[in-house]
Amino acid sequence: MNNSYRIRILCAAAAVLLLAALVVSPGTAVKVEGAKIMYDVEPGTTYLFPMAVSIKETDGAADYAVDVLGFGQSLDGGSYTGLAAADDNSPYSARSFVTTEETLVHLEPGDRVAFNAVVDVPANVGSGGRYAIILIHPATTGGAQASFATAVAVPVMLTIAGTSAIETGDVGTVSVGEVVAGKPIVVTTALTNTGNHHYYGAVNTLSVTDAAGTTVATATSDPFSRAVIPGQTVAFETPLATGLPVGTYTVTSAMTLEDGTVLDEATATFTVAEEYIPPFTAATLTITPEAGGILAVPEGTVTISFPKGAVFAETDVTVAPYAGALPALPAGAAAGTTAFTVDGLTGLLAKDATVTVTYAAGDLAAAGGSASHLALARWDRGEGAWTLMPTKVDTGRGTLTATTNRFSTWAVVATDAAPAAPTGESGPGILVVVLTIAAALACAAGGTQVRRE
Repeated sequence: MNNSYRIRILCAAAAVLLLAALVVSPGTAVKVEGAKIMYDVEPGTTYLFPMAVSIKETDGAADYAVDVLGFGQSLDGGSYTGLAAADDNSPYSARSFVTTEETLVHLEPGDRVAFNAVVDVPANVGSGGRYAIILIHPATTGGAQASFATAVAVPVMLTIAGTSAIETGDVGTVSVGEVVAGKPIVVTTALTNTGNHHYYGAVNTLSVTDAAGTTVATATSDPFSRAVIPGQTVAFETPLATGLPVGTYTVTSAMTLEDGTVLDEATATFTVAEEYIPPFTAATLTITPEAGGILAVPEGTVTISFPKGAVFAETDVTVAPYAGALPALPAGAAAGTTAFTVDGLTGLLAKDATVTVTYAAGDLAAAGGSASHLALARWDRGEGAWTLMPTKVDTGRGTLTATTNRFSTWAVVATDAAPAAPTGESGPGILVVVLTIAAALACAAGGTQVRRE
């Protein structure tokens, strides 16, 4: 086999590896300047707010529509959403007096188009705040539905100068989630802004009392990062993670502003039928290629051992309880009560890590009391599927152990036939990188050789 033939083979291998490694890139992403309009405005005055849209030279040509919509918020998370005219019934809407000089923008690669948002404040606009959304999104033709994957919602939040800003709220409902050992008890509080002005930094504080009126648990959320808009309702989900004996409890949920001003509060009752054992405490560890490390939660119920050389660079890894609903498990598998996430790592480890989990009473109950039917399961985001890990069960220590070269969401599951003890999980990551680099270098060398010939 001559050298040029070897080079062609290596080039072909490189092409295959590179194609396998390609990630489909998203469509043209528009950049928006002036992505938030938040000002004090005078009644009877017109304002121009500079904006611009642009795309990179590597992007394809595209048309973008610029629409002025009403201001809405999602119940879950409070993200800002645009409301069509038919759905925008708020007395605090600015949609009717906000326009843009451009409603359709055509962008060639590398183009930037500047225009103004025009706010023509009525003389009788009223008091408090006024709100709208300027939505910049891919335009469509022929009645096709727009793809909002690259849309940008520009919030317009105007305070009417010289008027009184009323910041009040109403707690409509308080509900207590399922009480399951090893998982947070999530208390959901629905807050409606009943004032005439938005507010940032809303805080949810929980206080739990037992049948005797003694406070047995408390919890406080972080200040809310988004504004709550007048007339909109946002659900706050605050976890409780304090152990509770069997009994009936009352939770008082108070919503306050960041400065401590109380907006409103309400109560709900819930029952603990079996002793509630809270989830473990999240833990973070810095791992280095030279030393590896052992990431363990304070309670000792989850331990992850990273060998020397497992990572290529210094990395902060965090293990935390998983509080949400798990993706659907494979047929024949049932969820226990232990679930957690491992964040901070991307791609594959160079060497397998060892995961050891102490199974809880709820995990054992899911397996009908037989620990031999327990296994660790890993949710693989890329494949959108669970992998039942070969798991070593140590009934003497009450632990499950598996090795892995990747991390995501993990759960203890009960299966009819638990996978056998692990023999290790090889990771193709390094091989792919090495072969790709070698092939690319060979192609470059080959190209030089051909030119010389």
